[in-house]
Amino acid sequence: MKSSIVLVIFGLIACSQFIPLVVAQDTGDGAAQIEVSSVDINPGVFFEGDTGIVTIEIVNNGQDSVAIRRATMYDADISILSSSYDTTTNVGAGNRMLFTFTIKADVPPGIYYPSFSLDFRDAGYLRYPVQVRVENDPLEISVLNKPDSYSVGRKEQIDIMVGNPRDNSVGSVIVHFRGAALDPAPSSSFIGTLDPDQARQVSLNITPQESTKLDIIVDYKNGINPHSSLVSLPIVFGESKKQADPILSNILVEYENGKYTLTGDVTNAGLEVANSVVLSVGDGAQPVNPYREYVVGSLQPDDFSSFEITFLAENTSQVQVNVKYRDVDGNPYQRATPIVIPPKNSVKERSSGISPPIIAVILVSVAVIGGAIWYSWKKR
Repeated sequence: MKSSIVLVIFGLIACSQFIPLVVAQDTGDGAAQIEVSSVDINPGVFFEGDTGIVTIEIVNNGQDSVAIRRATMYDADISILSSSYDTTTNVGAGNRMLFTFTIKADVPPGIYYPSFSLDFRDAGYLRYPVQVRVENDPLEISVLNKPDSYSVGRKEQIDIMVGNPRDNSVGSVIVHFRGAALDPAPSSSFIGTLDPDQARQVSLNITPQESTKLDIIVDYKNGINPHSSLVSLPIVFGESKKQADPILSNILVEYENGKYTLTGDVTNAGLEVANSVVLSVGDGAQPVNPYREYVVGSLQPDDFSSFEITFLAENTSQVQVNVKYRDVDGNPYQRATPIVIPPKNSVKERSSGISPPIIAVILVSVAVIGGAIWYSWKKR
């Protein structure tokens, strides 16, 4: 007797393992023919406060038509915005039918199970729990590359990465770039759809005219719900660690024929090319021919060139030598270097005629030659 009871209990436990989530109860055979064949939720994962669509498909697997009196969805937490289906209709044998409900996830992040309810006209009902997930993870914006500093009017490139950490796809992804006096190019970039764990790189150029900030805004849709992510980058002016750096060396100043001649070398000690390099004198000097300015052209990093400048200078002991150049984007730069010049009275100026020592040598030579000729004539 005891063994029989044990066998009955074991059988009940074994049967309970096969009870489905979809529960249809009926006093007849009709309702048992109906089951839920598919559920579609858009968006797949909600943000808190999102509105979405739940579409439920049922199928009649039996041989007879089944009359449905009412279809609805309800939940204590999730808001059901659409009305119930209260009109009696029939689902024929082998036929399918769709029911669509609008819901709003005005709940904290978590997993919820609003119930789909199907009441049959003659007898019985069907209950089906629908899983709704709510997560607040936004799209992530990562800055991959940006300058270490910015300069007025200098074009700089910034690279960013937009990634989707969510478990569902988001659509209509657009990246906007905004900031005062930045002239971003492009002003926006369209990405489209980002699948789960997918990322896309976007690049832009900015040409700042003042210290400001760059706002990177990513607009996107989760289902029909608009969302956005924002990252702000400060744009602060400073000296770039990579820009061209022209340095003067081997400077020699000579005074000759009423003007100064300055020679030397200019070397690019920076990490970027210096284009259109031109040297000239500045404060304290007046440029004169033949070398009022000296055009070097382009200087690659670690490259150098010799130069020569001629000028006049009065009542001063130093002059400024200006080095003008442009970067790869054509932005102009200027570097001024003070150069000490010797006073005129400490430099022996060359004469355009014959110097006195040479005249003395010539006179002595003439006297010696004349004396030799006279002595030879007298001896004869």
